[in-house]
Amino acid sequence: MTSDFGQFCPIALASEVLTQKWMLLIIRELNAGSTRFNDIRRGVPRISATLLKQRLNQLEHAGVIIRQPHDNGGDDYLLTEAGRELKSVLAPIGEWGQRWAREIDDGDLDPGWLVWAMHRRLDLSKMPAGRTVLEIAFTDAPKDQRFFWLVCENNNVEVCVKPTGFDVDLRVSTSVRIFAEIWRGLRPLQPEIANGAIRLEGDTNLMRDFPGWLLLSVFAKTKQQR
Repeated sequence: MTSDFGQFCPIALASEVLTQKWMLLIIRELNAGSTRFNDIRRGVPRISATLLKQRLNQLEHAGVIIRQPHDNGGDDYLLTEAGRELKSVLAPIGEWGQRWAREIDDGDLDPGWLVWAMHRRLDLSKMPAGRTVLEIAFTDAPKDQRFFWLVCENNNVEVCVKPTGFDVDLRVSTSVRIFAEIWRGLRPLQPEIANGAIRLEGDTNLMRDFPGWLLLSVFAKTKQQR
């Protein structure tokens, strides 16, 4: 491998796999439940399809994942015991990043990734029975990344980038930065709703309950120290 460090130290040997660009983010997506190629790429949107395929091949070679044919075509990428064990490695890295990593730059503010992260962290038990459709409008995003829809039904959340054909139950309008900083736990949600930085439109009960639906980032409760 071109990334060999020439040491038999376990940290060096692990780094040959884990410190390649995009690799930890791919492993994060796999541990978050993504098994299909396109879903993994939605969680790591700036990687090319070619490089993602290469990285997945490397993880398979390293014994971190196995590949299984899917009934509907293509492959599922499934974590092995070695891959699942990395979840306990990712957690302290994320906590360190929450405490000490640099501030969020404008170039980090990807609205599509934010909604993708959001769809995994909704408390569906607090949402109404049946189907609930959320429309999220990022007022400062490019036109092709301004609107997203979350269809919540049967304990499942689907992310849509085009109108769903269903009636929208709740509209959420805000800037990408404000919502990203709320998601990270860097600013509180309720004051931003109160001051109009986050605007809600829809049924009164849904607007009242909306803050309780958001579980936020798993690192949101870790206090920033930088």
